[in-house]
Amino acid sequence: MITVHDPLSDRRWQWLLRVVAVGTLSAGAILFGLLPNVQSVALDLKGFDLNFDISFDIAAHAQAVSEQEIQSYARSVLAIEPIRVNAYDQIQKITGSSEVPAVACHRPSSLSNLPENIRDIAIDYCNQAIAIVERNNLTISRFNQITVTHQSNRELFERIQREINRIQAGG
Repeated sequence: MITVHDPLSDRRWQWLLRVVAVGTLSAGAILFGLLPNVQSVALDLKGFDLNFDISFDIAAHAQAVSEQEIQSYARSVLAIEPIRVNAYDQIQKITGSSEVPAVACHRPSSLSNLPENIRDIAIDYCNQAIAIVERNNLTISRFNQITVTHQSNRELFERIQREINRIQAGG
């Protein structure tokens, strides 16, 4: 069954504004050594006003990541990966090329510059990924922080890898 989605629907605008707010605040704060903590986001789609409570904590890039967060992060990554691969394959078939346009859920410009049929696939992927992360009891900003940190922190990388291996082994 093929379902046609209105790319400018309220839900998509809400998602886009949410991604812009969280991504911009997270990236900027991390660059300045701060940890953003977004408490709530309210969208007024008529005026496109964002209303949210945000606080910033001083954070070292090697900030402690609890075992619960490691488990949540690993579960999220494992659940997101098949969806990412499927979206990648769909986009690759549409483009007819091994070159797939870069899609970054936290960077709306990477989505808005895509052709509509590819954009719909990318937005669907991003919405599913966000829902998975939140179902695993992580905020998007915390998930992104762990992602950035584990890329330069070997010990955190190994802890995450051990948890992924444990989950995949049925443990």
